[in-house]
Amino acid sequence: MLAKKIFIIVPSATLESPVKGAIALANEIVKSFPVTFVTIKKGNSNLKLLNKNVKFIELYEKGNLVKRLFFLRKLISNEGGKSSVVSISFCLSADFINSFFSNVALTFSSIRGNLPKVYENNFGWIGKWIAYFHLKRLKKIDYVISMTDSMSMMVESFIFKKSPVIGNFVDEASLEQCRRKVENNKEYRFVYSGSLVLGKQPELIVSAMSEILQKDIKTRLDIFGDGPLINDLKRLTKELKLDNIVFFHGYVLNPFTEISKADVMLIPSLSEGVSRAALEALYLGVPCVMRDVDGNSELITSGINGELFDDSKDLAKVMLDTAIFSRKHKLFQKILTPAIFRQVLASNKFINIIESH
Repeated sequence: MLAKKIFIIVPSATLESPVKGAIALANEIVKSFPVTFVTIKKGNSNLKLLNKNVKFIELYEKGNLVKRLFFLRKLISNEGGKSSVVSISFCLSADFINSFFSNVALTFSSIRGNLPKVYENNFGWIGKWIAYFHLKRLKKIDYVISMTDSMSMMVESFIFKKSPVIGNFVDEASLEQCRRKVENNKEYRFVYSGSLVLGKQPELIVSAMSEILQKDIKTRLDIFGDGPLINDLKRLTKELKLDNIVFFHGYVLNPFTEISKADVMLIPSLSEGVSRAALEALYLGVPCVMRDVDGNSELITSGINGELFDDSKDLAKVMLDTAIFSRKHKLFQKILTPAIFRQVLASNKFINIIESH
């Protein structure tokens, strides 16, 4: 059998969640195959997290989107064709380009969320049409990978073929050095990491902190991220007199050392694929409180690695109960990630499919 050559395609060199997932995959698969990491558009990061053995190509200097597509197609064709080349894409623009490669490479797409909900939350009513276009275009790709069973069912209803489930995962080696070594024994610490947008519901966390404070319980919330709600959240914090317990850090490239100091990670989003922020926290021993939507029940098990909630009114109580549980059982010393979302196991599922061709 010829050695496979792997191309991983992402929209740009930015350390956003899908790109981090692609990097984690590249760093693991490069142990078995030569990997080339391709970005379509110009980004703002040099992707230092990439393993030094992964080749890195930026297409933005090759001209318009059509020219970039043909350049990459020729590059892949010259590597030996479908029998020896694999092309894996993440996100809409990368999937669009990859959908033209199925006769020159074994093609994969990795779907990161509930696309109809995500696009509608981000773009309003037109987001439904973007999601429809994206999902229909995926029919041209050989393997469309989903991260959860619920996501797989949604994808299959559009592409009319099986969507294998391979859990999302993080680059565990880079996180391990950030693990907390000592117990928390002062205020209960909560953390939020993500975009400050309506769909993520960060305002609920600030309100919940006010409820906890009214119980005369010492607490603290650290918010990592930026977005259109930042000023509204700061205003709400001031109105609720939480200036001394809610801290806004803005966008931080690697907040993991600070995240590891928390008792609980908070993710009240209205829709989630498999949250990278949750996976990062769980690996560091920080349990997660998440809304019971999409595939979150496949990630979080009550009384083990966090809690799910349905009603926003319950959030403050669930937060506090989880923080108490976290300290009682010294969860910071453990890896709380379910096995199906561990890096080696998930990447090996990709490898098994690749090696079967």
